[in-house]
Amino acid sequence: MLERISLKLIGLLRALFAVTLFSAATARTYASEVKLSEHLPENSISGLRALLEAAMTEAESIQLRDLVERDFEGRKIVAKSAKNPQLRTNVTLRKEQDFERDDSEISDRLLYSLTLSKSLFHWGALEANRAKGNLNLEIEELKTFEAYRTLALDIRKKYLAILVAQKDADLAQRNLERAQTRVELERERLKAGTASTIQVYNLEVALNSAELDLMKKKNTLADQIDLLARLSGVPSEEISSGLLSEIPRQAILNASEIASIEQLFDERLNQGLSVQTQAKSLEFSEKDLHISNQRLKPKIGLSVGLTQYEMDEIGRRRAEEIVYAGITIGWSLFDGRATRGNKISAMARIEHVKRQLESAKSTYEFNLQRTKKLLDLNARILERDEEALNQASNYLHDTKKDFETGRASPDDLEKVEIAFATQEVRTNRSRSEYHNALANISSLLGFDTFAQKFIDQRSQ
Repeated sequence: MLERISLKLIGLLRALFAVTLFSAATARTYASEVKLSEHLPENSISGLRALLEAAMTEAESIQLRDLVERDFEGRKIVAKSAKNPQLRTNVTLRKEQDFERDDSEISDRLLYSLTLSKSLFHWGALEANRAKGNLNLEIEELKTFEAYRTLALDIRKKYLAILVAQKDADLAQRNLERAQTRVELERERLKAGTASTIQVYNLEVALNSAELDLMKKKNTLADQIDLLARLSGVPSEEISSGLLSEIPRQAILNASEIASIEQLFDERLNQGLSVQTQAKSLEFSEKDLHISNQRLKPKIGLSVGLTQYEMDEIGRRRAEEIVYAGITIGWSLFDGRATRGNKISAMARIEHVKRQLESAKSTYEFNLQRTKKLLDLNARILERDEEALNQASNYLHDTKKDFETGRASPDDLEKVEIAFATQEVRTNRSRSEYHNALANISSLLGFDTFAQKFIDQRSQ
């Protein structure tokens, strides 16, 4: 008795231990998922969120995917229909004359038939064909999710690029204004005889260069906005109206947090969209092989019907109506080696898809590792740039005070302002690259909450 109790107690403790480990692993996964999703750029950039929401319905790529899915939804129904009962009718109205009789007249004759048939046994070929229809649709649904995921990533990338381009244009504008001020001052000095013509000329050359630089920066900004408008289906004016002056600062994942993300890699390996697609393609090819193996086997069906036909009796014709029911057996004894060809083709496709599946897993794992390294690198660069921006801001604040008290010259202040503005631009670009890396790894791991939101809405 004690032995039994002990064994039960040990079993219970093992179960509790397993549940604890599972819960801990789940908690780690959930924590990582939350951490990643919380840092996606649309959470801190309201204009980006609004654009993403609009693009998920307005973008041409999404609308095209909807049409493709409808196509394969129809094909799925067709694939299922082969196993369902089939009802056929045939009605013929014709003119007849019996030339064997002298007194015969042209008469109208109505012939008809009604047949109900159903496949009974096809060695699993019909079930396999139905499964192929389901798999085709599932593959297209995965491709649709990929379209949402890719669209969300592209919009984030291009929107961040616009904010970077806008900051670049702002810096170019400030550089132009400084160049204009310096030229005006130098021209006044030239009039007063305290400056030379060559000094004015050099500053005018610098002014012309600043004007050209601003033109290029503005053109780049406008081009980026137009590209995003075409991608998202949202007018350029709407995109321009909601732009921020820079990418907001936010918390940066530390090295240990980024390292913990790797714990998810093995768990999410089979959830990569390319991996899932190839896995379903493998199932599809295996169904094709099964169908090929059954081509030369007898197929059994059931037929029930009503028909009218004619009988000749001593020079007369009369129509008879009969009801029938029976079993049908169809058997292809030889098809010119078409079955063998189909088998060879199906087996080659299976082997090909198997290799594609392994390649997809390897590529997915490689992309995860590469993206994690890039995220870590961009996070560390951003940390340094944020620190450098703080230092530049403090230095600018102190220099302004020194300028007000006469301890710093106008040239000193200008140099510090230029250094601060340059660091602002650099930090803004680093924020963009960090956001892109974070969005990439979130998307690869299946944590793109925005794309998933719209997929869930479509399935409701």
